[in-house]
Amino acid sequence: MRHTIQHAEGYLKAEIKGDDPEKFISLCVREHVKMWHIIRKNETTLICFMELIDSKTMKKWLKETNCRVHILEKNGLPFLLKKLGTRLGIVAGVVFFITLMLVLSNMVWSIHVEGADAKLEEQIRTILKQNHLYEGSLDFFVPDTSQLENALSTKLTKVTWIGVSKDGTAYNVDVVQKKYPKPKEVTGPRNLVAAKQAVVQSLFVESGQPVVESDQFVRPGQILVSGMVGNEKSSSFVSAKGKVIGETWYHTEVRIPLVSHYALYSGKSYQKHQLILWHLSVPLWGMKKEPFKTYDREKIRKPIRFLVWQTPFTYVREQFRQKKIVMRNLTVNQAIEEAIEASDKKLLDKLPKDSKIISSTIDNKKIVKGSLYIRSHQVVYENIAVPQAINVAKEKQKMKKKTD
Repeated sequence: MRHTIQHAEGYLKAEIKGDDPEKFISLCVREHVKMWHIIRKNETTLICFMELIDSKTMKKWLKETNCRVHILEKNGLPFLLKKLGTRLGIVAGVVFFITLMLVLSNMVWSIHVEGADAKLEEQIRTILKQNHLYEGSLDFFVPDTSQLENALSTKLTKVTWIGVSKDGTAYNVDVVQKKYPKPKEVTGPRNLVAAKQAVVQSLFVESGQPVVESDQFVRPGQILVSGMVGNEKSSSFVSAKGKVIGETWYHTEVRIPLVSHYALYSGKSYQKHQLILWHLSVPLWGMKKEPFKTYDREKIRKPIRFLVWQTPFTYVREQFRQKKIVMRNLTVNQAIEEAIEASDKKLLDKLPKDSKIISSTIDNKKIVKGSLYIRSHQVVYENIAVPQAINVAKEKQKMKKKTD
Protein backbone atom coordinates (compact mmCIF):
# COMPACT_ATOMS: atom_id res chain seq x y z
CA MET A 1 0.00 0.00 0.00
CA ARG A 2 2.88 2.34 0.86
CA HIS A 3 4.49 1.76 -2.53
CA THR A 4 1.14 2.19 -4.28
CA ILE A 5 0.84 5.70 -2.82
CA GLN A 6 4.52 6.62 -3.30
CA HIS A 7 4.62 5.37 -6.92
CA ALA A 8 1.18 6.46 -8.07
CA GLU A 9 2.70 7.35 -11.44
CA GLY A 10 3.05 3.61 -12.08
CA TYR A 11 5.34 0.66 -11.39
CA LEU A 12 5.80 -2.96 -12.48
CA LYS A 13 6.40 -6.33 -10.91
CA ALA A 14 8.76 -8.05 -13.35
CA GLU A 15 10.50 -11.37 -13.78
CA ILE A 16 14.00 -10.96 -15.26
CA LYS A 17 15.53 -14.00 -16.97
CA GLY A 18 19.03 -14.43 -18.41
CA ASP A 19 22.48 -15.86 -17.90
CA ASP A 20 23.38 -12.86 -15.76
CA PRO A 21 20.20 -11.00 -14.59
CA GLU A 22 22.28 -9.15 -11.96
CA LYS A 23 23.93 -7.27 -14.82
CA PHE A 24 20.55 -5.85 -15.88
CA ILE A 25 19.79 -4.86 -12.28
CA SER A 26 23.15 -3.09 -11.99
CA LEU A 27 22.53 -1.21 -15.24
CA CYS A 28 19.13 -0.01 -14.02
CA VAL A 29 20.57 1.15 -10.68
CA ARG A 30 23.38 2.97 -12.49
CA GLU A 31 20.80 4.80 -14.61
CA HIS A 32 18.86 5.79 -11.45
CA VAL A 33 15.89 3.51 -12.07
CA LYS A 34 14.27 2.68 -8.74
CA MET A 35 13.95 -1.03 -7.92
CA TRP A 36 12.90 -2.78 -4.70
CA HIS A 37 11.95 -6.14 -3.24
CA ILE A 38 14.47 -7.99 -5.43
CA ILE A 39 14.10 -11.78 -4.94
CA ARG A 40 16.04 -14.59 -6.62
CA LYS A 41 13.78 -17.27 -7.99
CA ASN A 42 16.57 -19.45 -9.36
CA GLU A 43 20.07 -19.09 -10.85
CA THR A 44 18.77 -17.42 -14.04
CA THR A 45 15.68 -15.61 -12.75
CA LEU A 46 15.11 -12.58 -10.48
CA ILE A 47 11.76 -11.06 -9.43
CA CYS A 48 11.58 -7.36 -8.50
CA PHE A 49 9.47 -4.25 -8.46
CA MET A 50 10.61 -1.36 -10.67
CA GLU A 51 9.34 2.03 -11.74
CA LEU A 52 8.16 2.65 -15.28
CA ILE A 53 10.81 3.33 -17.93
CA ASP A 54 10.63 3.97 -21.62
CA SER A 55 10.06 0.76 -23.63
CA LYS A 56 12.83 1.59 -26.15
CA THR A 57 15.33 2.15 -23.34
CA MET A 58 14.33 -1.14 -21.67
CA LYS A 59 14.75 -3.07 -24.95
CA LYS A 60 18.18 -1.54 -25.42
CA TRP A 61 19.28 -2.55 -21.90
CA LEU A 62 17.87 -6.06 -22.28
CA LYS A 63 19.80 -6.50 -25.53
CA GLU A 64 23.00 -5.27 -23.91
CA THR A 65 22.66 -7.69 -20.95
CA ASN A 66 21.19 -10.57 -22.97
CA CYS A 67 18.15 -10.77 -20.69
CA ARG A 68 14.39 -11.05 -21.06
CA VAL A 69 11.59 -9.50 -18.98
CA HIS A 70 8.19 -10.98 -18.17
CA ILE A 71 5.68 -8.53 -16.64
CA LEU A 72 3.82 -10.10 -13.72
CA GLU A 73 1.84 -7.09 -12.43
CA LYS A 74 1.05 -3.55 -13.54
CA ASN A 75 0.22 -1.07 -10.78
CA GLY A 76 -0.31 2.68 -10.42
CA LEU A 77 -2.54 5.44 -11.70
CA PRO A 78 -1.91 5.05 -15.47
CA PHE A 79 -2.97 1.41 -15.41
CA LEU A 80 -5.94 2.17 -13.16
CA LEU A 81 -7.15 4.85 -15.58
CA LYS A 82 -6.73 2.43 -18.48
CA LYS A 83 -8.87 -0.15 -16.66
CA LEU A 84 -11.48 2.44 -15.87
CA GLY A 85 -11.48 3.51 -19.52
CA THR A 86 -12.68 0.07 -20.50
CA ARG A 87 -15.50 0.39 -17.93
CA LEU A 88 -16.51 3.96 -18.75
CA GLY A 89 -20.23 3.32 -18.35
CA ILE A 90 -19.84 1.95 -14.82
CA VAL A 91 -17.51 4.80 -13.82
CA ALA A 92 -19.90 7.44 -15.24
CA GLY A 93 -22.80 5.83 -13.38
CA VAL A 94 -20.90 5.80 -10.07
CA VAL A 95 -19.80 9.43 -10.50
CA PHE A 96 -23.34 10.50 -11.42
CA PHE A 97 -24.79 8.65 -8.42
CA ILE A 98 -22.31 10.18 -5.96
CA THR A 99 -22.86 13.68 -7.45
CA LEU A 100 -26.63 13.26 -7.26
CA MET A 101 -26.44 12.10 -3.63
CA LEU A 102 -24.22 15.08 -2.75
CA VAL A 103 -26.65 17.52 -4.37
CA LEU A 104 -29.70 15.96 -2.71
CA SER A 105 -27.93 15.78 0.67
CA ASN A 106 -27.18 19.53 0.53
CA MET A 107 -30.57 20.66 -0.73
CA VAL A 108 -33.25 22.41 1.34
CA TRP A 109 -36.13 19.96 1.56
CA SER A 110 -38.55 21.80 3.85
CA ILE A 111 -39.15 25.13 5.60
CA HIS A 112 -41.38 25.16 8.68
CA VAL A 113 -42.87 28.44 9.94
CA GLU A 114 -44.33 28.34 13.46
CA GLY A 115 -46.31 31.04 15.28
CA ALA A 116 -47.36 33.11 12.24
CA ASP A 117 -50.76 33.54 10.63
CA ALA A 118 -51.27 32.76 6.94
CA LYS A 119 -50.62 36.32 5.72
CA LEU A 120 -47.44 36.74 7.76
CA GLU A 121 -46.19 33.29 6.73
CA GLU A 122 -46.55 34.25 3.08
CA GLN A 123 -44.52 37.44 3.71
CA ILE A 124 -41.83 35.41 5.52
CA ARG A 125 -41.53 32.90 2.68
CA THR A 126 -41.29 35.75 0.13
CA ILE A 127 -38.42 37.38 2.07
CA LEU A 128 -36.67 34.02 2.48
CA LYS A 129 -36.95 33.39 -1.26
CA GLN A 130 -35.34 36.77 -1.94
CA ASN A 131 -32.44 35.51 0.21
CA HIS A 132 -32.13 32.25 -1.82
CA LEU A 133 -33.91 30.10 0.77
CA TYR A 134 -36.78 28.04 -0.60
CA GLU A 135 -37.65 24.38 -0.91
CA GLY A 136 -35.33 22.89 -3.53
CA SER A 137 -32.54 25.48 -3.20
CA LEU A 138 -28.94 24.44 -2.58
CA ASP A 139 -27.83 25.12 0.98
CA PHE A 140 -24.45 26.42 -0.29
CA PHE A 141 -26.09 29.65 -1.49
CA VAL A 142 -28.29 30.25 1.58
CA PRO A 143 -27.02 32.97 3.99
CA ASP A 144 -26.28 32.21 7.64
CA THR A 145 -29.24 31.98 10.01
CA SER A 146 -28.19 35.24 11.71
CA GLN A 147 -28.32 37.06 8.35
CA LEU A 148 -31.73 35.58 7.63
CA GLU A 149 -32.99 36.74 11.04
CA ASN A 150 -31.73 40.28 10.34
CA ALA A 151 -33.40 40.34 6.92
CA LEU A 152 -36.72 39.18 8.39
CA SER A 153 -36.73 41.43 11.46
CA THR A 154 -35.84 44.48 9.32
CA LYS A 155 -38.77 44.03 6.93
CA LEU A 156 -41.41 42.67 9.30
CA THR A 157 -42.86 45.27 11.68
CA LYS A 158 -45.58 43.08 13.20
CA VAL A 159 -43.10 40.68 14.80
CA THR A 160 -41.78 40.86 18.36
CA TRP A 161 -39.14 38.13 17.92
CA ILE A 162 -38.09 35.85 15.08
CA GLY A 163 -35.59 32.99 15.10
CA VAL A 164 -34.20 30.85 12.27
CA SER A 165 -32.58 27.46 12.90
CA LYS A 166 -31.33 24.65 10.67
CA ASP A 167 -31.96 20.97 11.26
CA GLY A 168 -30.28 18.82 8.62
CA THR A 169 -31.99 19.59 5.31
CA ALA A 170 -34.84 21.55 6.96
CA TYR A 171 -35.08 25.15 8.19
CA ASN A 172 -37.32 26.18 11.09
CA VAL A 173 -38.64 29.72 11.50
CA ASP A 174 -40.15 30.53 14.92
CA VAL A 175 -42.18 33.74 15.15
CA VAL A 176 -43.69 35.71 18.01
CA GLN A 177 -46.21 38.16 16.60
CA LYS A 178 -47.06 41.46 18.20
CA LYS A 179 -50.46 41.32 19.82
CA TYR A 180 -52.27 44.62 19.82
CA PRO A 181 -55.30 45.07 22.09
CA LYS A 182 -58.40 45.26 19.97
CA PRO A 183 -59.95 48.71 20.18
CA LYS A 184 -63.28 48.65 21.92
CA GLU A 185 -65.87 49.55 19.36
CA VAL A 186 -68.50 51.84 20.75
CA THR A 187 -71.83 50.66 19.43
CA GLY A 188 -75.29 52.02 19.94
CA PRO A 189 -75.94 55.62 20.99
CA ARG A 190 -72.79 57.66 21.38
CA ASN A 191 -71.33 61.16 21.48
CA LEU A 192 -68.19 62.46 19.80
CA VAL A 193 -65.90 64.09 22.37
CA ALA A 194 -62.56 65.90 22.14
CA ALA A 195 -59.48 63.70 22.48
CA LYS A 196 -57.26 66.68 23.37
CA GLN A 197 -57.47 70.42 23.82
CA ALA A 198 -57.76 72.29 20.54
CA VAL A 199 -59.42 75.10 18.65
CA VAL A 200 -62.18 73.79 16.38
CA GLN A 201 -61.60 74.62 12.71
CA SER A 202 -64.31 72.69 10.90
CA LEU A 203 -66.98 70.04 11.46
CA PHE A 204 -68.17 67.26 9.12
CA VAL A 205 -71.17 65.66 10.84
CA GLU A 206 -72.89 62.60 9.32
CA SER A 207 -75.28 62.00 12.23
CA GLY A 208 -75.83 63.63 15.59
CA GLN A 209 -76.23 67.19 16.89
CA PRO A 210 -73.18 69.55 16.75
CA VAL A 211 -72.70 71.41 20.03
CA VAL A 212 -69.53 73.38 19.18
CA GLU A 213 -68.65 75.95 16.52
CA SER A 214 -65.61 76.88 14.49
CA ASP A 215 -62.89 78.85 16.35
CA GLN A 216 -64.18 77.51 19.69
CA PHE A 217 -61.63 76.29 22.23
CA VAL A 218 -62.40 72.79 23.58
CA ARG A 219 -60.89 70.69 26.34
CA PRO A 220 -60.29 66.92 26.50
CA GLY A 221 -63.58 65.04 27.04
CA GLN A 222 -65.79 67.95 25.99
CA ILE A 223 -68.77 66.91 23.82
CA LEU A 224 -68.35 67.98 20.20
CA VAL A 225 -71.27 66.16 18.54
CA SER A 226 -74.13 64.93 20.71
CA GLY A 227 -75.86 61.63 20.08
CA MET A 228 -79.08 62.99 21.56
CA VAL A 229 -81.20 64.55 18.86
CA GLY A 230 -84.28 66.69 19.57
CA ASN A 231 -85.36 68.53 22.72
CA GLU A 232 -86.12 67.53 26.28
CA LYS A 233 -89.78 66.75 25.47
CA SER A 234 -89.14 64.78 22.32
CA SER A 235 -85.67 63.32 21.87
CA SER A 236 -83.98 60.26 20.39
CA PHE A 237 -80.53 58.77 20.73
CA VAL A 238 -78.31 58.00 17.73
CA SER A 239 -74.74 57.01 17.08
CA ALA A 240 -72.95 60.29 16.35
CA LYS A 241 -70.63 60.07 13.35
CA GLY A 242 -68.34 62.59 11.71
CA LYS A 243 -65.02 64.43 11.92
CA VAL A 244 -64.07 67.48 13.90
CA ILE A 245 -60.87 69.09 12.67
CA GLY A 246 -59.09 70.98 15.42
CA GLU A 247 -55.94 73.05 15.66
CA THR A 248 -53.48 71.41 18.08
CA TRP A 249 -49.92 72.23 19.20
CA TYR A 250 -46.81 70.11 19.75
CA HIS A 251 -43.17 70.55 20.76
CA THR A 252 -40.30 68.46 19.28
CA GLU A 253 -36.56 68.25 19.81
CA VAL A 254 -34.10 67.10 17.13
CA ARG A 255 -30.32 66.62 16.96
CA ILE A 256 -28.52 66.94 13.59
CA PRO A 257 -24.72 66.34 13.31
CA LEU A 258 -22.95 68.98 11.21
CA VAL A 259 -20.26 66.50 10.13
CA SER A 260 -21.13 62.86 9.47
CA HIS A 261 -19.62 59.87 7.70
CA TYR A 262 -21.52 57.24 5.77
CA ALA A 263 -20.75 54.38 3.40
CA LEU A 264 -21.68 54.71 -0.26
CA TYR A 265 -21.83 51.38 -2.11
CA SER A 266 -20.79 51.37 -5.78
CA GLY A 267 -22.78 48.24 -6.67
CA LYS A 268 -19.63 46.30 -7.58
CA SER A 269 -19.03 42.97 -5.83
CA TYR A 270 -16.53 40.12 -5.96
CA GLN A 271 -16.91 36.53 -4.80
CA LYS A 272 -14.37 33.96 -3.66
CA HIS A 273 -15.18 30.26 -3.37
CA GLN A 274 -13.10 27.77 -1.39
CA LEU A 275 -13.22 24.15 -0.37
CA ILE A 276 -11.71 23.38 3.05
CA LEU A 277 -10.59 19.94 4.17
CA TRP A 278 -9.69 20.18 7.85
CA HIS A 279 -6.99 22.93 7.77
CA LEU A 280 -6.26 22.68 4.04
CA SER A 281 -7.90 25.36 1.87
CA VAL A 282 -8.37 24.80 -1.87
CA PRO A 283 -9.42 27.90 -3.89
CA LEU A 284 -12.18 27.14 -6.40
CA TRP A 285 -12.88 30.58 -7.84
CA GLY A 286 -11.62 34.11 -7.15
CA MET A 287 -7.91 34.42 -6.45
CA LYS A 288 -7.65 38.13 -5.55
CA LYS A 289 -6.68 38.71 -1.93
CA GLU A 290 -8.30 42.16 -1.63
CA PRO A 291 -10.36 43.00 -4.72
CA PHE A 292 -11.22 46.54 -3.55
CA LYS A 293 -9.51 49.21 -1.48
CA THR A 294 -12.46 49.62 0.88
CA TYR A 295 -15.16 47.00 1.16
CA ASP A 296 -17.58 45.08 3.36
CA ARG A 297 -17.05 41.33 3.52
CA GLU A 298 -19.54 38.56 4.21
CA LYS A 299 -18.25 35.04 4.86
CA ILE A 300 -20.52 32.01 4.73
CA ARG A 301 -19.37 28.53 5.75
CA LYS A 302 -21.44 25.50 4.76
CA PRO A 303 -20.44 21.96 5.87
CA ILE A 304 -20.91 19.44 3.06
CA ARG A 305 -23.14 16.51 3.93
CA PHE A 306 -23.45 13.10 2.31
CA LEU A 307 -26.76 11.43 3.14
CA VAL A 308 -26.94 11.50 6.97
CA TRP A 309 -23.21 12.04 7.51
CA GLN A 310 -21.26 15.26 7.68
CA THR A 311 -18.10 15.07 5.58
CA PRO A 312 -14.81 16.77 6.57
CA PHE A 313 -15.27 19.13 3.62
CA THR A 314 -16.59 22.67 4.09
CA TYR A 315 -17.68 25.05 1.34
CA VAL A 316 -16.75 28.69 2.02
CA ARG A 317 -18.11 31.66 0.08
CA GLU A 318 -16.82 35.19 0.63
CA GLN A 319 -18.57 38.19 -0.88
CA PHE A 320 -16.82 41.57 -1.11
CA ARG A 321 -18.94 44.70 -1.67
CA GLN A 322 -17.08 47.81 -2.76
CA LYS A 323 -17.84 50.93 -0.77
CA LYS A 324 -16.63 54.49 -0.40
CA ILE A 325 -16.57 56.39 2.88
CA VAL A 326 -18.11 59.81 2.27
CA MET A 327 -17.93 62.75 4.67
CA ARG A 328 -20.90 65.12 4.67
CA ASN A 329 -20.55 68.69 5.95
CA LEU A 330 -23.68 70.75 6.63
CA THR A 331 -23.94 74.47 7.10
CA VAL A 332 -26.10 75.73 9.95
CA ASN A 333 -28.89 76.70 7.53
CA GLN A 334 -28.80 73.27 5.86
CA ALA A 335 -28.90 71.59 9.26
CA ILE A 336 -31.89 73.73 10.29
CA GLU A 337 -33.83 72.71 7.13
CA GLU A 338 -33.01 69.05 7.75
CA ALA A 339 -34.00 69.35 11.42
CA ILE A 340 -37.40 70.83 10.52
CA GLU A 341 -38.04 68.01 8.01
CA ALA A 342 -36.97 65.40 10.57
CA SER A 343 -39.12 66.86 13.35
CA ASP A 344 -42.17 67.09 11.05
CA LYS A 345 -41.74 63.48 9.93
CA LYS A 346 -41.24 62.31 13.51
CA LEU A 347 -44.45 64.08 14.56
CA LEU A 348 -46.57 62.88 11.62
CA ASP A 349 -45.66 59.26 12.41
CA LYS A 350 -47.43 59.68 15.77
CA LEU A 351 -50.49 61.57 14.54
CA PRO A 352 -53.77 60.17 13.16
CA LYS A 353 -54.09 59.62 9.44
CA ASP A 354 -54.79 62.71 7.26
CA SER A 355 -53.27 65.08 9.87
CA LYS A 356 -51.52 68.14 8.45
CA ILE A 357 -48.75 70.30 9.88
CA ILE A 358 -49.72 73.91 9.21
CA SER A 359 -46.57 75.59 10.50
CA SER A 360 -43.27 74.82 12.24
CA THR A 361 -41.45 77.44 14.30
CA ILE A 362 -38.02 77.14 15.87
CA ASP A 363 -38.06 78.14 19.55
CA ASN A 364 -34.43 77.44 20.40
CA LYS A 365 -31.27 76.26 18.62
CA LYS A 366 -27.73 75.62 19.79
CA ILE A 367 -24.54 73.88 18.59
CA VAL A 368 -22.91 71.47 21.03
CA LYS A 369 -19.88 69.30 20.11
CA GLY A 370 -20.45 69.49 16.36
CA SER A 371 -24.21 68.86 16.50
CA LEU A 372 -27.13 71.22 16.07
CA TYR A 373 -29.88 70.89 18.67
CA ILE A 374 -33.26 72.42 17.79
CA ARG A 375 -36.44 72.77 19.82
CA SER A 376 -39.48 73.69 17.78
CA HIS A 377 -43.26 73.77 17.98
CA GLN A 378 -45.77 72.76 15.32
CA VAL A 379 -49.35 73.80 14.63
CA VAL A 380 -51.37 70.82 13.39
CA TYR A 381 -54.82 70.28 11.94
CA GLU A 382 -56.14 66.84 12.94
CA ASN A 383 -59.33 64.98 13.72
CA ILE A 384 -59.86 65.35 17.48
CA ALA A 385 -63.22 63.52 17.70
CA VAL A 386 -63.39 60.16 19.50
CA PRO A 387 -66.57 58.18 20.30
CA GLN A 388 -68.02 57.99 23.81
CA ALA A 389 -70.98 55.74 24.67
CA ILE A 390 -74.17 57.30 26.03
CA ASN A 391 -75.88 55.89 29.11
CA VAL A 392 -79.43 56.20 27.75
CA ALA A 393 -81.18 55.37 31.06
CA LYS A 394 -79.16 57.95 32.95
CA GLU A 395 -79.77 60.63 30.33
CA LYS A 396 -83.52 59.96 30.38
CA GLN A 397 -83.57 60.35 34.19
CA LYS A 398 -81.81 63.70 33.86
CA MET A 399 -84.37 64.89 31.29
CA LYS A 400 -87.24 63.68 33.50
CA LYS A 401 -85.93 65.64 36.49
CA LYS A 402 -85.69 68.78 34.36
CA THR A 403 -89.24 68.44 33.10
CA ASP A 404 -90.54 67.81 36.62
